[in-house]
Amino acid sequence: MEEFILDGPRQLREAVRAADGLPATLFEGRQPSSAMLLGMGGSALSAGLIELLRHRHQAAWRFDVVRDYRLARQPDASTLVLALSYSGETDETLAGLEACLRPGSDQGRSDLSANGLAEAGDTERLNRPLVVAAARGGRLEHAARKHAVSFVQVPERPSDFQPRFALSFMFGLAWRVLVRAGLLPDATSIHELADWLECRDLESGGAELASWLEDRIPVVYMPTEFEAGVARTWRIKFNENAKIPCIAGALPEANHNEMIAFPPLPSGSRARFAFLLVDDPDGDRRISQRFRLTGDLLGSYGYPVRRLTLDAGVSSIHKAMSSLLLADWVTLHHARQRGVDPVSIPAIQQFKLLLKGASH
Repeated sequence: MEEFILDGPRQLREAVRAADGLPATLFEGRQPSSAMLLGMGGSALSAGLIELLRHRHQAAWRFDVVRDYRLARQPDASTLVLALSYSGETDETLAGLEACLRPGSDQGRSDLSANGLAEAGDTERLNRPLVVAAARGGRLEHAARKHAVSFVQVPERPSDFQPRFALSFMFGLAWRVLVRAGLLPDATSIHELADWLECRDLESGGAELASWLEDRIPVVYMPTEFEAGVARTWRIKFNENAKIPCIAGALPEANHNEMIAFPPLPSGSRARFAFLLVDDPDGDRRISQRFRLTGDLLGSYGYPVRRLTLDAGVSSIHKAMSSLLLADWVTLHHARQRGVDPVSIPAIQQFKLLLKGASH
């Protein structure tokens, strides 16, 4: 898994090349005013990072994330749709793409595996949303080629490479396409971000955190703007890499509800939960005060608490990507300490077999 972790900066550079390799006429005469991302699992992790960029740039355009068979709304000609599936075989993403390209169709049904989508005429193409699809291949590539929507080939990786390890590519691609569409400013160099990440040495810190955590269930809290793109992905990395449960949330919201679930521990009892409180040193001082007081209170209750900070003096995306890099190292070493394979996903593969059998 180490090579997959270290592969992130290269993926960012590959994503820029892939996005800039799309036709120069992609947005000619079409100015998107909203965006929609179709994806599941690891292929959709980039959605939270896009939300972080929108927050930082105070973007007013609508952004819908579809992690389902059905669309929350029907996209129109002014919508940029990003259909992301590492394998190209994700049923929910294929169903969402079908619904995008066939307005009025039954959004819960997908027949891409059989006959594909009905051919759209030239007039319909002008009236349908702009679509950029990305996958290694599979049915998603077939649908994109057949219906003349832009398609990006995800670079080849080893056979045991999992979709979650492609976060950097999927995020970099989505980010760069949104910049090309005029929905995000070209304010941060992805190449500079990749260079900066290559200089981050976080493995020893990750190993130490994994050892501190022991067999406890981690609870990860971050400032609200980092909840969807970073805290949530920390949870998923603990789930998939370390194969353990994890709770993820944000302050100040948890101060109004969730923290009541962690009462003072009886004297001499061992805590089942350990708290990672990750503050932004450049953020709101009122939130930093909440992180400090939350840690003090939970510590007095008998819970292990570790206070971390995001990187100071850099952009929100630098902070986010560096934190996720640390999460990779923490979860890799936690898996190793328990003798667990951090790459394989046996339960997910078993469920896919059950789902396939149930559909016949």
